[in-house]
Amino acid sequence: MTFTIKEKDSQNRVLTVELNREDLGRYEREAEHALGSDLKIDGFRKGKVPNDVVRKQLGEAAVREAALQTAMQRSLNQILAREGLDVVEASDLSVKENTAEKLVYSVNLRLFPTVVLPPLDTIKIERRPVGVEPKELDDALESIRASRADVINTDRPAAAGNRVEVDFEVHDGGQIIDGGTSQNHPLVIGKNNFVPGFEEQLIGMKKDETKEFSLTAPADFANKEVAGKKLNMKVTMRLVQEVKLPKLDDAFARRAGKFENIDQLILSIKEGLLREKEEKESQRVRLAAMDKLVAGAKCDISEQMVSDQLDSMTQSFDQDLHRRNMELGLYLAKVGKTQEDLRKEWRENAKKQVSMSLSLHALAHEKDIKVAPEEVDAALEALVKSAVAGTPDGTIPSDLDLDVLRRDLESRLLTEKTLQYLEHICVS
Repeated sequence: MTFTIKEKDSQNRVLTVELNREDLGRYEREAEHALGSDLKIDGFRKGKVPNDVVRKQLGEAAVREAALQTAMQRSLNQILAREGLDVVEASDLSVKENTAEKLVYSVNLRLFPTVVLPPLDTIKIERRPVGVEPKELDDALESIRASRADVINTDRPAAAGNRVEVDFEVHDGGQIIDGGTSQNHPLVIGKNNFVPGFEEQLIGMKKDETKEFSLTAPADFANKEVAGKKLNMKVTMRLVQEVKLPKLDDAFARRAGKFENIDQLILSIKEGLLREKEEKESQRVRLAAMDKLVAGAKCDISEQMVSDQLDSMTQSFDQDLHRRNMELGLYLAKVGKTQEDLRKEWRENAKKQVSMSLSLHALAHEKDIKVAPEEVDAALEALVKSAVAGTPDGTIPSDLDLDVLRRDLESRLLTEKTLQYLEHICVS
């Protein structure tokens, strides 16, 4: 194998690789063995099919194609490791010559820019103590209690604590506001999940009764267009239910899970709340440490990296809109913006995300933080099992690309390990 590397600029290279007949022969034998390991032919045990039979059964073209794919991927990885090239992306692979005597291909390499990190001993973050307040524990216990409550339909007027279902319309100047209409909308009177004063107006209403009233939306109302405005409400009561809360005793604890008594349930809730707070504090520490790491890092961020990040952000936003049954084009028309407007608004955030990614990558490289193949295997196996469990026939979903999934998992695991290291080293 021979190769040349041509420098285009500080971050881009063109790699040209030539593999000779001997190299190709080795990869073809590997391909024959790999293809034959899953081949079922009468008279041969699985995995024991001779190479010449594999070629005859599958054809020369199939063996050659498999060999070329392995040859290019393996040789590329070998060269990158040998030359110590830290590659963001390998793209535009092009086969220049493909004969029985040799294979010549080229590929564009985009390298990670050089990042100079600040001394880690200058980054100190104080971890705040966490604990569970009695009210937090009581609220969590009441939430579990409420989730197991019995509800009984009643013809009595609605009262505080009742579960009700209502049809409502919210008008501003004669027009229904965005998201201001719903049918059979469930709520518990007294939870205060609506505009202040809304639930109080429901008290005393009977089933099928309609009522109109006005309320002023608070200044911090989610719909900014009507925040602080006087809104006209029309509500029809569709259902009134009394809520019967279960008694908090040992029997309740046993029904709620594998607990012998109520004290065990309360302890489990407290431990869960504490874990959540510890994880939240850990995230705060990591973000604070990352902010200081990025602020002290020196790095030239290319326009291409910012553009790629903006592409990724746009794609994620589009997917999020689809989950809410909305198209990106319709959203943009509704808010009176273009994709270019979004990219301009997101640009600084995109640059920050690129800086964070590069700084973490540089830290992992500097401290030799790595993910073992068996760690990736275990994570992939767990994820595939979960995906298979969600299919009716118990097979791997056809749209699940295991190679892409493996690379994504390896990246996530490396990021998590690097953040763990940063958190450990920077906490004072």
